[in-house]
Amino acid sequence: MSGNKLDAARIMTHYESDYGAAPKVEMPKGQIMTNIIPDFASKRWVGLLGETIETPFMDICRAQVDIRYDCDDLLLAERMPGFHWMSGYGDYTRELGYAIKRLGITWENLNA
Repeated sequence: MSGNKLDAARIMTHYESDYGAAPKVEMPKGQIMTNIIPDFASKRWVGLLGETIETPFMDICRAQVDIRYDCDDLLLAERMPGFHWMSGYGDYTRELGYAIKRLGITWENLNA
């Protein structure tokens, strides 16, 4: 996920279908992550920074991760346009805001 270091991972089936392949990555605690919550029409993306606190293994999506974030919980719940998140290592909120505006997608950074 960082592009230069391998994190421990297991290849498993998708939880929802028990079919296909999905990685279960053991993301390191303390890892800063950019998290994007896209809407389903690709018109508005909400983003926020987070820090990995745990990568649990529960009976849900294989890519589950618990993060700590600084924005208000209610604000996040009210502004969240969808239920799938895209996450990557590092702080890329500035770059994402710049790039997706050129695609006609509204960017809302909850850390700003």
